[in-house]
Amino acid sequence: MKRKILMSTVFTFICHMGLLQSHCQMPCGIYHDELVFNQIDQYIETMYKGITELKNSKFSTPFERNNFIRWVSLKDSASDEIAVLITEYFLQQKIKPGEPDTPKRLVSAHKMLFELTAIKQNVDLKMIEDFADEWENFKQMFHVLNYECQIDIIKRRKRERDFELKRTGETNEKLQEKIPTSHEHSHEHDDAHPHTH
Repeated sequence: MKRKILMSTVFTFICHMGLLQSHCQMPCGIYHDELVFNQIDQYIETMYKGITELKNSKFSTPFERNNFIRWVSLKDSASDEIAVLITEYFLQQKIKPGEPDTPKRLVSAHKMLFELTAIKQNVDLKMIEDFADEWENFKQMFHVLNYECQIDIIKRRKRERDFELKRTGETNEKLQEKIPTSHEHSHEHDDAHPHTH
């Protein structure tokens, strides 16, 4: 009987595992705009370099042919990664229905997704530049004046603390230089007595 109950419980759990999902597409607190911006910026650089390499390839040796294929794959992969971030981070989480900028943000996101498909089908640097321009405009739609994420605050505080420690360390070193290291003072008396300095 216990075995049947256990098996039934396991079976029910397995059947319903697909229904167990988090409330966010990505775990809260892990991603923030600047991190995603930097990731997409790096993917854009990768696509740009990939197309540059593809255009410069002579395609004459096996090594060059191999690298050609690898650059195509890398360029396409970077395009796919950007599309995933735009979809999962921005469309599914950041662009909210009913907000004043939503239509403008949606049009821009759709334009970028469309351009990413074209980039995969071509080796035109102008397409990358056009995408990068649209991306810069899109980023500005999410810029919050005086916003500083918690990770940046922690990093800034650590830099300030490190600077202060370095500064006080230098001050302590200068003070140590001024303190005499040997017993170089005269006594007005000849009595031998212990000194504490």
